Amino acid sequence: DSEEAFSALLDQLPRRPEGVIDVETTGKDHMQAALVGIALSADVGLGYYIPVGHHQGVQLPLARVLDGLRPWLMDPAAPKIGHNIKYDITVLMTHGAAMRGVAFDTMIAAYLLNPAQRGLGLKDQAAVRFGVQMTPITDLIGTGKTQRTMAEVPIQTAAAYAVADADFTLRLRRILEPELQAKDLFSLFRDVEM
Repeated sequence: DSEEAFSALLDQLPRRPEGVIDVETTGKDHMQAALVGIALSADVGLGYYIPVGHHQGVQLPLARVLDGLRPWLMDPAAPKIGHNIKYDITVLMTHGAAMRGVAFDTMIAAYLLNPAQRGLGLKDQAAVRFGVQMTPITDLIGTGKTQRTMAEVPIQTAAAYAVADADFTLRLRRILEPELQAKDLFSLFRDVEM
């Protein structure tokens, strides 16, 4: 949430072999949702949250964040990972930031490994594969008439939620790729699905 911290993050990104990106927005419609924050993780157990659209709290300007991330986002040699990363790609594109080098989508990998399974969401996968009950989004934004957007969630609360998503996406990627290879599905995943 400071120029110094953001600059330090930008210095580290190109040095990492891969990175998870996960956007937080004001809604589910990827074409209409406003960007609230961006979570990144390149090491298991470590993540970063960049607030850009919360209603309160110290944040960085969205234009500055996108300008700073653009070289990494556009670098095809810097592998990007996500869970349902199509959503993240579309949201970033609607905000003027394209992404190249998308290498791994953990939701697609989970589907290929077990097409009949229910619950391909990140929270479901974390529960099944790691025995971890992640915080559901409804704990942050509520439901029904009292539901609010992520922009109204305090930054610290949103950051913990978003960074956990990024971290568990990276953890999933590290176990799903070997499973795809063991079941001779990796070329289908890489060459067709991705």
